Amino acid sequence: MPATLAHDLARDRGWLPPELAVEGLSGSVWSGEVQQLRWEELSLQGVAWQVSAWPLLRGELRTHIQFARPGSGGSAQLGLRTTGMRLQNLRADLPAAYLADAFVDFPVIVEGRILADIPVVHVHHEAGFTRAEGTLGWLGAASGLPQAIPLGDLRAELSTDDNGWLRAVARDHGGPLFLEATARLSPVGPWQIQGRLGARDQAEPGLGQALSLMGREDSEGRIPLNLSGRL
Repeated sequence: MPATLAHDLARDRGWLPPELAVEGLSGSVWSGEVQQLRWEELSLQGVAWQVSAWPLLRGELRTHIQFARPGSGGSAQLGLRTTGMRLQNLRADLPAAYLADAFVDFPVIVEGRILADIPVVHVHHEAGFTRAEGTLGWLGAASGLPQAIPLGDLRAELSTDDNGWLRAVARDHGGPLFLEATARLSPVGPWQIQGRLGARDQAEPGLGQALSLMGREDSEGRIPLNLSGRL
């Protein structure tokens, strides 16, 4: 089936979110490309997919996906079963400012690059996150307003816990920002972040001032972090 026909059919039946817009759709449902894909503030170029035939015999829809932006891009394999989803070999290199524009709903200047190297994430429709391995990095991190304050390099390691939540343990690499935090995400939406923040001696004065707005320092000069919400 041509990709354009499949898209129009899905759109007419309400299977696609109204905020999703595609331009330059070509190919078939098995192999095709979108020149530009936009969903709310998120925009990707050169989105291509290739469906593998053999996994269908085992009841799995497995697709290799690639996407690009000027000077950045990524790829991954996505597998869908009736019991859940499997993400494999996710590699991405994106400007941090691009992701901030898409997902942060308050004014802030963000600099640096977001790197993802995630070999596997498994999600079961009943058990939740059953497996996760990989690393997320924010290199050359900087953020603030009216100007970005250097934070250093930040890194998070992915895993899962016994309750089926995705777990990310984040730490700094000795830069201006001291960071020790653990973030947890439930497959049904709730999230929690607990940790500590601080400004090291080499940090710009503005970093300590910004962190002081988040709470009082503990006995070691760190600010406790305890946040929760729902996606």
